[in-house]
Amino acid sequence: MEWSAKRCQADQPFGSWADDLAAAFVRLEPRQLTEHPFRGAISRTDAAPIRISRVIASKHRVLRLRSHIANSDQDLCFVNLQLEGVGRYMQRGHEQVCGPGDLAFVDTTEPFEIANAWDFQLFCFAVPRHLLPAHFSDRPRLSLSATALGRALSRTLADYSELCLNAQTHSKLAELGAAHLVDLISHATGVLAEAPPTPKGSVLLSMMLDHIDRHSGDPQLSAATLARKFRCSVRYVHRVFSTTGRSVAEHVNGRRIIACTRDLLDHSHNRTIAEIAFAAGFQDISHFNRLFKRSNGATPSEFRRIRAVSRD
Repeated sequence: MEWSAKRCQADQPFGSWADDLAAAFVRLEPRQLTEHPFRGAISRTDAAPIRISRVIASKHRVLRLRSHIANSDQDLCFVNLQLEGVGRYMQRGHEQVCGPGDLAFVDTTEPFEIANAWDFQLFCFAVPRHLLPAHFSDRPRLSLSATALGRALSRTLADYSELCLNAQTHSKLAELGAAHLVDLISHATGVLAEAPPTPKGSVLLSMMLDHIDRHSGDPQLSAATLARKFRCSVRYVHRVFSTTGRSVAEHVNGRRIIACTRDLLDHSHNRTIAEIAFAAGFQDISHFNRLFKRSNGATPSEFRRIRAVSRD
């Protein structure tokens, strides 16, 4: 199942996004963080006993209000795996700040707010409450990127998610993957039981991630560029990014792929795939094609054709 926010009107800055969120997850209220046009897309698979979704969207925040909860009988928890951007989660007086590779937890039976101040991508696991350990919600900070074991767990969760999303015609395989996801998520708190405190470079990392989000179209963007911008050595840039489990190039290319995915979803512009790739900062079309297929499970041309058919 897929949703893509329909064109926005002046009095409806999010277009169909509120309805898309309700159909894919639960009723949520989106609110603006920027005046720029909004774009959002959701891909979901129902792999019993959970639902797995990939969300790619522009910066914004969403609120789960008491009025939403009063009209809902779903007893779900959302466990989000941040892939790109930085998310800020607030519930029960707790605040979680999640960078790439981190998990976040919210209970849909209580009000919450999720704010993504930069364009982002994440996996959302909608898990029935009874499948998670009773103590799971007691540890709101699930910073998997803080340890080598946590980063390995994060990569495994992402791989299982990709497997489930791409195995929709193989329901048994998707169900097996979903069962493993629940087990791995349930043990995330144990992985972090003795995690070190947040690294001092976390603020600098957020600033560098923000710079990547805003300048990913620069074909020269690299660790050396960040080092000059933030007045540090290239070696220190690599050390800061080592806490995420992904290299600078992987973050840059990931952001570019998100931009290309959004442009391919936008049917109002009649641009070639090569034009979209070059505008996003790619210089090698073959390299772009490989990265895009790895991320979306289809080549850019296949992706555009599938979306054109679904739109018609």
